[in-house]
Amino acid sequence: MTPGPNFRAQALLSFPFFGLGLVALLGLVAWAVADPGLFTQPALAPAPLAFVHLAILGWLAPFVFGAAYQLIPVLAEAPLWSRRGAWVHFSLHVLAAPPLLLVLARGDFAAAAPWGTLVALGALVGVFDLTVTADRRSRWTPDNVGLLLALFWLAVAVLLGVLLALVRAGRVTGFDADRLRALHLTCGLVGFFVGTLFAVSFKLVPMFLIGRPGGRFRPWLVLALLHGALFLLAPGLLGEHRPLLLLGAGALAAATVGFLDEIVAMLRRRFRAPDWPLLTFFAGVAMLVPAAIAGLAALLGLEGTALPPRPGTALFALLVFGVLTPCILGMAGKIVPFLAWQWRYSAHIGRARVPLVTDLFRPALLRIQTFITVPACLTLAAGVWLDSAPFLHLAAAGLLLSAATLALNVAGLVPHLLRPRLLPLAGPAASTASRP
Repeated sequence: MTPGPNFRAQALLSFPFFGLGLVALLGLVAWAVADPGLFTQPALAPAPLAFVHLAILGWLAPFVFGAAYQLIPVLAEAPLWSRRGAWVHFSLHVLAAPPLLLVLARGDFAAAAPWGTLVALGALVGVFDLTVTADRRSRWTPDNVGLLLALFWLAVAVLLGVLLALVRAGRVTGFDADRLRALHLTCGLVGFFVGTLFAVSFKLVPMFLIGRPGGRFRPWLVLALLHGALFLLAPGLLGEHRPLLLLGAGALAAATVGFLDEIVAMLRRRFRAPDWPLLTFFAGVAMLVPAAIAGLAALLGLEGTALPPRPGTALFALLVFGVLTPCILGMAGKIVPFLAWQWRYSAHIGRARVPLVTDLFRPALLRIQTFITVPACLTLAAGVWLDSAPFLHLAAAGLLLSAATLALNVAGLVPHLLRPRLLPLAGPAASTASRP
């Protein structure tokens, strides 16, 4: 485990990333509520393009990086290689991401290239920092290897994004922009975010359930299938090679089935019932089923009455809002209060009475979040399958309320962070004085 002072400093490092992600999530789902037509417009129209990048750069990436700056040092049992590097990453992201979103909303690809390069530079600094940290004392476990592979795909997605911006601006020629965009999204959404989800689940789900992993070799098989699929899809998407696309799609489907089977096995081997945050997380995991179907339809160009009419848009909506958002909201209910407790109260153990970790978030809000998130996910699936703007509007409204419950719980942490609530220990003298 990392030393106490280092871990407390790293806990403080994560809060700016979490705060940025939460603000972006609230703005993102509020935008979707105000304009559900974002899901029906052409993907390269300025508004949907800015919306997609707000989802990835504003909401998902900061929250995942904030968690990674905690989890990877714990897995490596070493302090973060460079906290200064992490702050450089955060500063570059805050500096460049908002202007990038603004110029994308105007469709100005020439202006997007320099801002996108700065965002990419910050992400690569973070990838390097986390990779060196993980490699310092690597334990070759599925969660550690899975996170390293996810970071690799993030680096690939970032470089593809810079190349795509240069191609769109006319500064680089010889590439098909649509194929680059498909590969860029696949490496980012599937390689990084889904890869991170799989790896984190192998570590955290058994820990929170006080149980055991479902299988010894199944996590390795899932990782092999997932990342093998991506290596097949990369040339398949760039060259439109149908056999490679078929093999990659089959491997992705098998990886999803294997991961869901591992989750079920973990639940069977648990010693504690899932609490409300974990139930929210499992709602997102269950949404992998419709997301995988939409993904296969998008990859293979399938059409039919039983499939979404716009599988590419359906894949993005289901993966970002149906899978990743509930999973992150659920894990945030476990991780964020623990980090706040670790930073503010861990140094006082043995010297004062301190609150429990479970006292920092209000259970009623966590319960409400689960009750809102589950029907919102189901409504989202119905909306993309039926191409229904009213259903998508309702789903976005539900996710906005779900995000608001997290925001209220995070706001409740502020008094603890500003002034810790410490009580004196009940010692022998205090016990004697209290007797009549």
